Amino acid sequence: MLKVEIKYYDDLTDEEKLEQPNNGSGKEYASYLKVSHNGEVLGLASDAMEPEDCTFGRDLSWIEGIINKSYEAGKSDSPQLTTVSEEEGK
Repeated sequence: MLKVEIKYYDDLTDEEKLEQPNNGSGKEYASYLKVSHNGEVLGLASDAMEPEDCTFGRDLSWIEGIINKSYEAGKSDSPQLTTVSEEEGK
């Protein structure tokens, strides 16, 4: 099952903490977007911004990769679903 969570630094595993860059005011103060599927982490990212600093002027292009991985993982949860192009080919 696909799971999307907002985590704080203290909620991360020790390994995940070591992987985070110390940017901005510090990785300890950041919020993290964690996407997992059946226990496998598909993406864990933060740009160390506070919620009130979240604006469309920031570079959030990393989100596209997480969304694509989530979509692919979700397809395995629903094998009975087909796309329009698959239906046209029948």
